[in-house]
Amino acid sequence: MENIVFWSYLFVVFLFLGSFLNVLALRTLEGTSVWNPRYSHCPSCATRLTGRDLVPILSWLVLRGRCRTCQHPISWLYPLGEMATAVLLTFVVVHGGWNPETGAVVVLFTILITVTLTDLRAQLIPNRITFPAMALLLLVRLFLHPEPVWVYLLGFLVGGGLLTLLAMVPNGMGGGDVKLFAVIGLGVGWKLVLFALFFSCVWGTVIGLPLKWTGRLQARQAIPFAPFILLGTLTAWAFGQPVWNVYRTLFL
Repeated sequence: MENIVFWSYLFVVFLFLGSFLNVLALRTLEGTSVWNPRYSHCPSCATRLTGRDLVPILSWLVLRGRCRTCQHPISWLYPLGEMATAVLLTFVVVHGGWNPETGAVVVLFTILITVTLTDLRAQLIPNRITFPAMALLLLVRLFLHPEPVWVYLLGFLVGGGLLTLLAMVPNGMGGGDVKLFAVIGLGVGWKLVLFALFFSCVWGTVIGLPLKWTGRLQARQAIPFAPFILLGTLTAWAFGQPVWNVYRTLFL
């Protein structure tokens, strides 16, 4: 019973964190401060939102996805970001256990969720997020590193350097994606950043091709890649090391 209460409490905490990440993503795209104004407001009529308007997911459902004052539609990305944050980060803690390394991974996925929201909104991975994220994760890995520090520094070089070649390919990876993989390399190391790239492409193919086959996407229509990077990194973090161990046993 105590475990159920604890995990339920943690899930709710992550729901509210997801609400904050929505604000962070939107204000980063707008070029405004996250802390000023200190209150949330409707992006259409600028009405200040009260506590009853800010309950994650529930407020959106009660208001039927519209502003209480002006009835302007509220993007479905708000409840999506809140639920995705809660589900994903709760999974990370359950899978990784309650320890400092899991905390570092939570930081990484918090960054990935934020840029996923900006990419879904504007097909943009802002430097205002990726550059501070690099500095933050570098600082984290200097003091917290289950593997030698060079593993994470090499991950940064692999993610940001080698993948730059893919950005040079026509219709290939964008510069924002490359910088994001540099962040991921700092977070998980060189082996898992390669798995993250592989699984990101797999997720992009599995989800993207059916959308094009059904006509929901045009043949050359660009789609945000950050959601697939998020899923690919989660897959790599959760299952990449066991896959690497099997590969090393069989072939090395």
